[in-house]
Amino acid sequence: MQTPQDRGAQRRRFIRLSTVFPVEFEIVSLDEKEVYSEFHQSFTRDVSEGGMCLEVNNLKDDLAGKLNSKSAKLRLQINMPFSAKPIAAVAEAAWLKKISEGHPNKYLIGAFYERISERERNGIVNYARLLQFKAVLVVAAMIILVAAIAVTRVEVAKKEVLRKEAEKKVAIIEAERSKLSTSLEELRTSRDELETKLKEFDQNRIDLEKKLEAAKAEAQAKPEEIAKLESELAAAKGKTEELNKELSKVADGKKSLEGQLKVLEEIKASKPVKVTLAAGGVVVGKVVLETADSVRVEVPTGVITLKRSLISSMTTPSDEEITELAKERIRLEQRAKEVEKQKDIEKQKADEREKTGKVIVEKKPGEPEVLISRRIQERGVSIKDNRIYADGSLFFIKGVAYGISAPGLPPGVDGCFSKIPLSVFENDFRMMKEAGINTIRTYEPFPDALLDLAEKYNLKIIEQVIYPSAYTDYSSEVELKALKKMAVDVVKKHRNRRCILMWSIWNDAPFCYDEPGNPVPRYGFDKVNGFLKEIYLAVKAADKSHPVTAANILKVKGFDLGFDFLDVIGCNAYIGGHGFNWRGKEDAVSVVKEMKEISKKYNKPIFITETGYSTFVKKETQDKALETQIESIGNDLSGIVIFEWTDEWWKGGNPSVQDPNIEEYWGILTWDRKPKPGFETISKLFNSIPTDSLGYTP
Repeated sequence: MQTPQDRGAQRRRFIRLSTVFPVEFEIVSLDEKEVYSEFHQSFTRDVSEGGMCLEVNNLKDDLAGKLNSKSAKLRLQINMPFSAKPIAAVAEAAWLKKISEGHPNKYLIGAFYERISERERNGIVNYARLLQFKAVLVVAAMIILVAAIAVTRVEVAKKEVLRKEAEKKVAIIEAERSKLSTSLEELRTSRDELETKLKEFDQNRIDLEKKLEAAKAEAQAKPEEIAKLESELAAAKGKTEELNKELSKVADGKKSLEGQLKVLEEIKASKPVKVTLAAGGVVVGKVVLETADSVRVEVPTGVITLKRSLISSMTTPSDEEITELAKERIRLEQRAKEVEKQKDIEKQKADEREKTGKVIVEKKPGEPEVLISRRIQERGVSIKDNRIYADGSLFFIKGVAYGISAPGLPPGVDGCFSKIPLSVFENDFRMMKEAGINTIRTYEPFPDALLDLAEKYNLKIIEQVIYPSAYTDYSSEVELKALKKMAVDVVKKHRNRRCILMWSIWNDAPFCYDEPGNPVPRYGFDKVNGFLKEIYLAVKAADKSHPVTAANILKVKGFDLGFDFLDVIGCNAYIGGHGFNWRGKEDAVSVVKEMKEISKKYNKPIFITETGYSTFVKKETQDKALETQIESIGNDLSGIVIFEWTDEWWKGGNPSVQDPNIEEYWGILTWDRKPKPGFETISKLFNSIPTDSLGYTP
């Protein structure tokens, strides 16, 4: 055990060497069995053989107090430059100093190693000592500068080559445009000829009608002559109809060619580019803006910004790729029109349902629509024997967390929903259905257009209707009243939707990740629990046909908020480990066992509202981690929700760039909907679990 004098001496040693590199840490109990915080990001100020001085922003004061009182310690992930993996260590906080108040606050922590390998300890110190040779570094910097100038010249030469290639492609596009123009002219000529023939046949039909009328008027006219005239008239009318159809096809072909020609002209006027990313993947589009650090590229689904450091190469697309780009743009435009048309049809049906109180059941192609009573069709969702039943059948949640976002845009319905083509969402829901997913967990109320798509693809929705948090004043009647109204308004609007499975009325309770910290110690458990129960009761009063759930964090003070009144218990449980701290199947099975005991204690269904694995972490592959998580739940829980559908670029920095931050890599798809390792695992396992089962069976 160190004495205060020893710690003071250790603190003084920190000033001897100076270097900077990132260190992630979580605060744990002295026996390391309980985790008090998520990973914090910090940077070294100084290092020594015995430990390091860390600078960290937004450290909660209660956590700082635990460290200062020596009732907790630090579990470190030291990210050394040029190191293939982080260095793991456990340290005691020898001293703390708060150097900045307000938001964000800032602390210095003197960390004294308790456990670290000798080789890695020496590696840290040796690296720091190397940085003291400033003269050597200056020379190296000059060499790098000269090399950079040389590389720049090479890059300029490469760009000149690319420019010439682009000119060749423009010539090819021009030739294609010429072909289309020729085809268009031929169609115009064909149309003129058809219109001339149509006039002749119209005149012939009129003459035949006159002859027929005259023949019928003459008493001496023979029946066979009248029959002949009627036959000729019918043939003329038939020919006229054929010509009209042919003329309509010509008009459609002309419109299609004009559309293709317009798109090709636009691509010709732009700068087509094929970007190969260093981490894998290809982006084909047109350059909107180039800077020294980044390239903005327009693709069919929007505009993205790519850092040059993440780009492996930029070339001109092939003829086939340019053609495909044009076709994709046309396809998306046509699809958007079809979706709008379908929305109008669905709206008409919805209006009819409201008037008649009846609904149209799903039918196979060619079958007539059948109207049945809404009361029979919508049997709702119920709870029985600690299990969830939907429309009378056992329902196992095979879910995915879904946030509305796009590169370069603020997240959420208000931020970017209107700027994303509806076809992107329809493609998402179709892919979910094919992957065996049956439930979407939202983080805000869904727009009606997305609920329409959920019903089209027979997907259930766990809809987040309100968001109390650590910032909520749990003693305020005014705030409670406002939250209840917001929740009830959403519930009343969507309660008759066939896709609704449950309502969710909070996330991440007891909210200890937010800056104000866990509200339970401040207000008391009963006060916070009673406040949340009032929201629950308001929702149940507005809709008794759907259960109410919420998402809690296990193993923290107040983790059981709402367990006594919620219909279904939900837990954000990253079983097997979280982030760099992957512990494997033993941990996953242990957490599932704890959740099963909670279900028994409260006699309610329980399911995982969030779990997953970020591809930013290399300790385990995403597919193997998700396989472990899904297989570990067995038959003990009512379902599992994987976090999340796509990577979200707004979480760690610039929303136009995928920053090197763990939070921006949780998706089982990339932002442009390319499958990541976890997607295949989800598809394989979820498709093997029937919706009306009790979960995964090996």
